[in-house]
Amino acid sequence: MSLLARLGLAIAAPRAALAIAGDREHPGRSGSDLLLAIVVVILVTQARGLIGAAWLGIAVEPMLGVRAAIQSLTDALAVDLGFLVVGALVIWAAAGPRRDLGRAADLACVAVLPLLVVDLVGTIVVLAFELEVSRALMSALSMVAFTWTGILIALACLEVRRKDPQPPAPVSLARKAGWGILAIVLAGLVVQTVWVVRYLDRMRPVVDGDIAPAFKLPRIAAKGALAEPFALEDARGKIVVLDFWATWCGPCLKAMPKLEAFQRKHPDALVITINIDDPAEARAIFDEAGYTLMLLAGDPPTSDRYDVGAIPHTVVIDRSGIVKRVVRGGKIDLEREISAL
Repeated sequence: MSLLARLGLAIAAPRAALAIAGDREHPGRSGSDLLLAIVVVILVTQARGLIGAAWLGIAVEPMLGVRAAIQSLTDALAVDLGFLVVGALVIWAAAGPRRDLGRAADLACVAVLPLLVVDLVGTIVVLAFELEVSRALMSALSMVAFTWTGILIALACLEVRRKDPQPPAPVSLARKAGWGILAIVLAGLVVQTVWVVRYLDRMRPVVDGDIAPAFKLPRIAAKGALAEPFALEDARGKIVVLDFWATWCGPCLKAMPKLEAFQRKHPDALVITINIDDPAEARAIFDEAGYTLMLLAGDPPTSDRYDVGAIPHTVVIDRSGIVKRVVRGGKIDLEREISAL
């Protein structure tokens, strides 16, 4: 059975795919199939991030590009690899006296394929129709992927204990499903290529001397509620400091009192903190510390346009809207930067 047919079988007839993966005649084959599937999905779903990382490394600093590429790959693979490890352990434990870690790993490789399929299809649909990726949409897609994978892990637990022979695999159905997957991949490559060509300027890293990319982001009100939006153009005529941060980022939290003190000392400037992970937790941190800084809820397009990878990510913008300084993941002497302006 060809690679495409085996991948199609995992989607169209998972019990048959699990039976083939559990067959010790071809140990490790499902692992190599999964590896190839991961490479293809990364090329389709992470093309923008990888191109942006390469551009960042060329235009700014090679190590920044490497770090951005690693971050992109980590974001793409962390959940999949986590499910793979946990799934293999669950299947191994369910095997009882017939425990075989290699067999459990092969079965888990089949079980996590739905994660890749949902990621692939979701990315294509979002890009093709230029949909806004809301938290609700992300949660719904994650629920579908996790449920589908959980069902396959449960089937794998049954497969690893099965003693009777499995009926022949539906080869024709597997081939059709495999060709369907290939069609989706090709569509994804086309969609990504069109998006990159159309929005190439969005992928160019923001550097000193650029016009600050415009954005309009909601303020974070009590208990994390999203309130009226704030547009960067509303701050024209002021020196602006953008601080992209996350609630789990230690250096970000350590820098926040200094930003607060700077804002109090320079009321003619405007410090805008943009939270990129959890509005409710961000609001709670601000309320507990008594920070008066402007607090906005970030979104992926804004973070992508400002090349937010390592945080804290700080951008100093002059009164005419020109970027004067970008510091990625490090400390910045705001007093010196402002005095230079």
